[in-house]
Amino acid sequence: MTMLKRYTIFGFYVFLAFLMFFTGCQRKDKAKNIVPIPVIDIVTDVQISWENPGPCYVDYQKEGDSVRWTGTVKFRGGISSKYGKHSYSLKLSDSRSLCDLPMSKNWVINASYIDKTFMRHKLCYDLFRQMGGYNLAPMCGYALVRENGHPQGLYVVMQRLNKSSLKINKEDSSAVVFKEPKIFYPEKDFVSFDASEKNFHEQKYPDFDVVNRNDEMDALRHFFLHSTDEEFEREIGNIMDMQNVVDWHLMILFTNNGDGVLKNFYLYKVDASTPYRIALWDCDHSFGRDGDNEMNMLERLTHDNRNLMLARLMKMPEYQKRLALRWAELRKSGIFTVDNIARMMKVNDAYIQSGLEENTRLWPNHSEFYFDDNDYEAEKAIILRFVPLSLQRLDRQFGYTTE
Repeated sequence: MTMLKRYTIFGFYVFLAFLMFFTGCQRKDKAKNIVPIPVIDIVTDVQISWENPGPCYVDYQKEGDSVRWTGTVKFRGGISSKYGKHSYSLKLSDSRSLCDLPMSKNWVINASYIDKTFMRHKLCYDLFRQMGGYNLAPMCGYALVRENGHPQGLYVVMQRLNKSSLKINKEDSSAVVFKEPKIFYPEKDFVSFDASEKNFHEQKYPDFDVVNRNDEMDALRHFFLHSTDEEFEREIGNIMDMQNVVDWHLMILFTNNGDGVLKNFYLYKVDASTPYRIALWDCDHSFGRDGDNEMNMLERLTHDNRNLMLARLMKMPEYQKRLALRWAELRKSGIFTVDNIARMMKVNDAYIQSGLEENTRLWPNHSEFYFDDNDYEAEKAIILRFVPLSLQRLDRQFGYTTE
């Protein structure tokens, strides 16, 4: 073999090796399927408060472009306030789009600290909307957040549920929005509340100081407690949107959202011609974890009969039949399936990967607030193990078979 041939063959193999390496790198990047996410820098020269919004600028960076907006900001959260990574309530001076979401002035920048997957809220919200256009829940995106230039990690950017996102008819005096009205609590739990508290049922629209509509919630709770069976069966469909209630009930059961039985929802009425509807809110407690991060692979089931309305509905054979038929419909349509959840997770993962490394560096997986040291991949695996378990349980409960 001539020297020229040797070099030619050697060069061919070098080229082939390089091609294989380059292709492998491409495949690796493609397999990661990373999608760049925006950066939100909250710039303020005042101490951010838990109580009162303070002035700020918002520097929004997306795909190489940067804009500055004015607004106000405060921290938000109840139990989650003990975590080092804080959520924000952001109100912009003008309606803007964050993370390609619909235009709005009001935003929740959710730390999603206790949920290492950053998906539980979003999966619940997206599923609920998939079930029907009459079901509303926040639309979400992902962003890296800075505070005066200092990295805070990966956040879930959420629509705020208000008169705009709930599509309230502001011209109709019957329209109303409540956040977690205390209408479903059994008496043994209800007595722990101070019923004399101003805005007891957390009326959000109209302005409580202008028009007090809390008496409507008192009347609704009285109906759940004291109406006869005949009255309840006759009137419940006029008071509540039963399509929406059935879907909400099934979401609670499917995700095993124990917190959602009595709270973590908005109750709203679009106008005089529509019944009350429920919108989802706050779904940390779902898909294999309780709200405090404790593992729960259906060892502790949601007790839907704690809810005054659901307990009475479950005594109605017609409602039980409707619940089972709707479950079968959602299974056959492909909404409540392993494949659908896995597909949704894959889409979310493409965005989450952009900020995951920074977030883990800032907020390690072994914090004292977690029950274990699971990383992101291990947490995703929990959801993927939970889904078939929950589907099988409810298939048995509702007599549904895939055969």
